[in-house]
Amino acid sequence: MKSKSEVRLRINELSLSVHKHSHRYHVLDDPIISDKEFDLLFSELLSLESKFPEFISENSPTQRVGSKLAEGFQKIQHEEPMLSLENAFDDKELVEFERRIKDRLLVEGELDFCCEPKIDGVAVNLLYQNGGLFKAATRGDGKVGEDILHNVKTITTLPLVLSEESLTIPELIEIRGEIYIETKDFENLNKGLREKGEKLFANPRNAAAGSLRQLDPKITSTRPLKLFVHGVGASNTKNSVLPETQFDMLKVLSNWGLPTNSENRLVSGIRGCINYFKETQERRKLFPYEIDGIVFKVDKFNLQMELGNIARAPRWAVARKFPSETGISCIKSISFQVGRVGSITPVAELEPVKVGGVVISHASLHNFDEIKRLDIRVGDEVLLKRAGDVIPQIVKVHVHKREKKVAKVQPPKVCPSCQNKLIKEEGGAILRCVAHQECPSQQVESIKHFVSRDAMNIDGLGEKIITQLVEKNLITDISDLYLLNQDQLLELEGFAQKSAFKLINSIEKSKGTSLSRFIYSLGIREVGESTALNLAVYYGTLNHFLNAREEDLLEIKDIGPIATKFICDFLNHKPSRQIISKLLSSGVKAAPSLERSNPKLSGKTIVITGSFNSFSRNKLKEELIQLGANVTTSISSKTDILLVGENPGSKAQKAENLGIQVVYEEELSRLLS
Repeated sequence: MKSKSEVRLRINELSLSVHKHSHRYHVLDDPIISDKEFDLLFSELLSLESKFPEFISENSPTQRVGSKLAEGFQKIQHEEPMLSLENAFDDKELVEFERRIKDRLLVEGELDFCCEPKIDGVAVNLLYQNGGLFKAATRGDGKVGEDILHNVKTITTLPLVLSEESLTIPELIEIRGEIYIETKDFENLNKGLREKGEKLFANPRNAAAGSLRQLDPKITSTRPLKLFVHGVGASNTKNSVLPETQFDMLKVLSNWGLPTNSENRLVSGIRGCINYFKETQERRKLFPYEIDGIVFKVDKFNLQMELGNIARAPRWAVARKFPSETGISCIKSISFQVGRVGSITPVAELEPVKVGGVVISHASLHNFDEIKRLDIRVGDEVLLKRAGDVIPQIVKVHVHKREKKVAKVQPPKVCPSCQNKLIKEEGGAILRCVAHQECPSQQVESIKHFVSRDAMNIDGLGEKIITQLVEKNLITDISDLYLLNQDQLLELEGFAQKSAFKLINSIEKSKGTSLSRFIYSLGIREVGESTALNLAVYYGTLNHFLNAREEDLLEIKDIGPIATKFICDFLNHKPSRQIISKLLSSGVKAAPSLERSNPKLSGKTIVITGSFNSFSRNKLKEELIQLGANVTTSISSKTDILLVGENPGSKAQKAENLGIQVVYEEELSRLLS
């Protein structure tokens, strides 16, 4: 039998050998041994480690799938913050980006830029200590992320131990990258979920994020996750020297065994960046993974240091986004939907087409003026895009392909739901049904609004169930929800004892709510969440709000004559008052708004940008209004404070240009205290 020192030496040799051949197979696609030879090496390593578990290293290739996490994900502070990126949406903004850099550096000649495809994945921070993977975390709020080490270890393209074939590896180094799923793998993943009857992922990024948030790494290991690294954070270079440029750093990362994108390029000047962007955009469809733009970085690290950062974004880098993807389809028919407040919206049914990775079969036409402007007719071939890469939108009609004598789309004369007459408000483009709760569609839509998450938050009441309740006359308005019982629910399709009990329990739980949520849930025209919050803060109690006067409403922030008219009409409408009385009689209680003397943010105009980990946008907005702030959506010279979350967009740059105070998520508790 071999001595323990010989066993330890052999385990180390096998571990290094398996790491090396795994990298050549998964990353370089250039294996130098057969699969059988690799399996023999791996089997020998497993056998020795099972007999001598005291010699198992955390970074052994056999440890890629760890044990389940005992609790949720722990928080990890990054050694150096992970910054967001400013966006550029056209060539003009790229030229402006270069001008700002040259002005700050006081240079006139061409600068070198490192061009990197912007992978549509999940940002990750990898910490290597003495060459071994020590920690892995999500981006989080930029300073603190979630510990995902166990799940990251399952990614076969990620080396657990770095290879020292070029520069000496620092004792400690943070390496930044993007975890993603290739398009073909994503389709296969969803196919498997569909066959099992499980919920599908919306897109590859969503699938990657969901895979990394599994508490059991064994589940993550079944997901086809891959990684590209694109930079470094903090490092201890006491016994090593790192390159002086971003492009050379990418070469070193590759030599250490880390996967880098072969599409990365070094170009001269912003014209080189623009040319690279256009070339890549043309080849985008050929990539096996999804990208949503190109990141351009000033190549020299010393110039990056000199340029520094603004807010939480570097001055030396920018992301040039691709325009919304387009597709061509055919209009099969046009139907008319009735909204919550009676507005009639024309909707085009389309031949299903994939745009930006999503199958589109319907598109809103907004109003009849839009139909007239585009001259849309049934049977037309149309050009589609996803506005903001989300909402399907018809942008052009190929009139030259239209068959002759195709009739124009005629607006309906009566409501498609209740057959009542429609009106068109003076100066408006929208047809409207004024039957209110006598219209079945408006009944369904008003109940959907009432139970929604930002209103009364009644879980388990979807459109299908609400439609059944209305059709069977079990409810005629929102107050009837609180009169439902389990036996009535059991008569509906899809209900059993457990689901009926859960829904009744959810309805009962919703009885205790805030005044702002209650006002919003009533569905008054022109009263969104912000207006409801302002009303709640101003009136304090439901009784005071119900006695609101026109002259008082006009004094409230952001409430003009139009909103005032709709609020007064609602409060003076006898059936509406009866519904409120029935809600209160059923036990619904709208908690009074907190009264604050001398609120600290009184008179301050605040804009929110980006997403937040510790707050929902609605909750944050509510807190700010409670403190007296005026929360708006657009930034201007009148803005006092910009609250910046993750992926803030261009508002942070505009705030700096205007000299506006910027507050980050980690500083919010101080602002709100």
